[in-house]
Amino acid sequence: MSITTVRVLDASKLLEMRAWTRYYNIAKLMAMVGILCSPFSLWVLFWTSPRDYPFLSSMFWVPLVVCGCVLLFTPLWRGDRFVKVLFGAGMAMRIAAAGAYVWTGFFLFDSSVDAFHYWTKGLVLAEQYSFVGWAAFPPPFWSSNLVLNICGIMTLVVGNALPTLFVIFSFAALFGGYFFYRAFCIAFPNGNRRLYGLLVIFLPSILYWSSAIGKDAMEQLFIGMSAYGVARIARRLEVRAVLICVIGATGAAAFRPHVGAMLAISMLLPITLGKIKGGWMAVSTKILLLPVLLACTYLLLRQAQSFVGAENADLKGGIQVLEQRNIDTQQGGSTFNQGQSLSSRIALGPFLPFRPFPWEVHNLMGAAAALEGLGLFFWAWRRRREFWALIREWRDPYVGFLLAFALQFSVIFAAATSNFGILVRQRIMLIPIVLMLFCAKLPARGVLGSSSLQPGTWLRNRIPTPQLGRSTS
Repeated sequence: MSITTVRVLDASKLLEMRAWTRYYNIAKLMAMVGILCSPFSLWVLFWTSPRDYPFLSSMFWVPLVVCGCVLLFTPLWRGDRFVKVLFGAGMAMRIAAAGAYVWTGFFLFDSSVDAFHYWTKGLVLAEQYSFVGWAAFPPPFWSSNLVLNICGIMTLVVGNALPTLFVIFSFAALFGGYFFYRAFCIAFPNGNRRLYGLLVIFLPSILYWSSAIGKDAMEQLFIGMSAYGVARIARRLEVRAVLICVIGATGAAAFRPHVGAMLAISMLLPITLGKIKGGWMAVSTKILLLPVLLACTYLLLRQAQSFVGAENADLKGGIQVLEQRNIDTQQGGSTFNQGQSLSSRIALGPFLPFRPFPWEVHNLMGAAAALEGLGLFFWAWRRRREFWALIREWRDPYVGFLLAFALQFSVIFAAATSNFGILVRQRIMLIPIVLMLFCAKLPARGVLGSSSLQPGTWLRNRIPTPQLGRSTS
C-alpha cells in the first residue's frame, strides 16, 4: 500500500471520528436540554389538566414507566455508546415534548385537542366498566374508537391520571423511532446512521406530534415496525421478519386503515418482485407467501375503502372521495390549496414534507412548521446527489418499499388535505421514510447492501461504534 493511500485512509478516519464526535455531542446536548426542561415538563404534566383528577397514581406510575423503558432499552444499546446517549436523550426529550403538548393544548387551544378528548372519554368508559363490564368498550375496534377503548382500559390499570397516559404513548412512539433507526442500519450499512438517528428522534415535528395520546404515536410505532421488518426481509427472507411486517401493517391499519393499506402495498410489491437472498428457500417461501400477502392486502384495502367511504373501487369514486376529503379539511385559519384542481394538488405532492412555505404562514404554529420545512428543504437540496444515486437503485427491495410508500402517501395526502394543521401532524408518518432516502449512501462497489452486516436475531444486531480517541479499522 502506497504512502498516499495510507494518508488518504488516515484522513478519512479522522473525518469519520470528527463527524462521530459532533453527532455524539449533539445527542448529549439534547439529553441536557431534556433534563433541564424536566421541572417545567413534570409540573405541566402533573398540574395542568382540562379536568380535575387525583394525580397521586401518576406519582407512582410515571417513574415506573420510565424505569420500564430504561430496562427495555438497556439490552439494545449495550456496546454502542452513541445509541445509549441517543435513546437516553430521547426519553428525556419525549417527556419534555409531552409537557409542551399539554401546555399548548391547555393554554393556547383551550383544551380543544384530540389528546384531551381521548383521555376524558377514556375516564367515562372506565367508570362505566364498574356497571356493565367489558361492554363498556364497544366496537368498532379501530380508528378513533380504538384509541378511546385503549385509554379506558389503560385507565383501569394505571389510574385516571393524564401524565401516565401521555408518557406511555410518547414512549411507544420512541420505540417506533428505534425501529426506524434499526431498519436504516440494516438496509443502509454505509449510510449516515448517526445523522439519521438524530433526525428521526429529535426532529421537532416528530417529537411534538407523536408525544401525545392519539393515533400519531401508535402510527410511529407500527410504521417503524413495518420498516424494520421489510429491512430484514430485503436482506434475507425469514418467517419472523414476515411476522413483524404483518404486525406492523395490521397495527397501522387498526388506527388508520388507509395508511395500513399503503404499507401493505408498499411491502407487497418489492417483496414479491424484488431479488431477495435465500436461494431456493426464498423462492419457495415467496411462492407460498404470495397468496397470503395478496389476501391481507385485499382485506386492508377493503377496510380502508370502508373507512373513507369509497366502497366502489372505481377511479371516479376514488376521485370523488379525495375531493370531498379536501373540502372537509378546509376549515380554520390554516387552509391552503383552496380552488386548486386535483392535478395541481398532486403535482405539489413532492413538496409535502417541506410545507408550509414561508409565504403560506398564518399563525405561530405555522411559522414553526415552515421554519422546520425550510431547514429540511435546504438539507435535502445539499444531499440531492445521494438521493438521485439511491433512486437509481429502485429495483432493490428496500428502496422500492421506501419509494412506493412515499409516492402513495404524497399523492393521496396532497390530494385530500387542505389544512396545514392536519398536514403537519399527519406527515410525521412520511418524514422518517423520506429521511432514509437522503441519509442513505451506496457502497463503494455500487451494490446496495454489499456490506458484511447482516440482520441478526430479533432486535439484537448492532453496529460497533468507534470510541473517542481511538482509530477504527
